[in-house]
Order: sequence, then structure tokens, then C-alpha cells
Amino acid sequence: MRTVFEDANVSEVIDREQATYPRLEEAFDALKWSLSHVPEAGKIIDDLYWLHRQVGDRYQNIPALVAIYTFDDQSVWIKFILVRIPTL
Repeated sequence: MRTVFEDANVSEVIDREQATYPRLEEAFDALKWSLSHVPEAGKIIDDLYWLHRQVGDRYQNIPALVAIYTFDDQSVWIKFILVRIPTL
């Protein structure tokens, strides 16, 4: 299991969107858990960064998350996050 770090801009987005999506913290915790265990599950987008999409639930107001991150053997760094209501 790797330690997950997030850039300040990621924290700002999560804090800002919390009022719109009360269960965002749970969704973000699930994303971090997943990335800490299997970061290779995402899609590599260049020499350094990966993209991971997490499905949300529109009816339960759980947002979809898209993260851009990088990792090594001990850590995962979430560089950017997109928070959106999932499509039907």
C-alpha cells in the first residue's frame, strides 16, 4: 500500500465542491484507497502521469471523479482532480 498525497489545488477543489456533494469526502476517500492499492489500474497518459476515472451515482448525489496522478513504489501524488455529476 502506498501513501497518497494531494496537491493544494486538489484540496481546494474538494473543499469547494463539498457543499454541492455532501458525500464527496467518501468518494474521494474511496479514490485514494483505490490508488494507494492499485495505481496501475488507471490509464497512462504520458511518460509521468496517469488518469483514473471513478464512477459516481447521480441519484445519490455522489460525484464522478477524474484524477491525474503519478506514483512510485511508496507514494501516489494526485496532481489534479475533476468533480462532476455523473451522466445517466
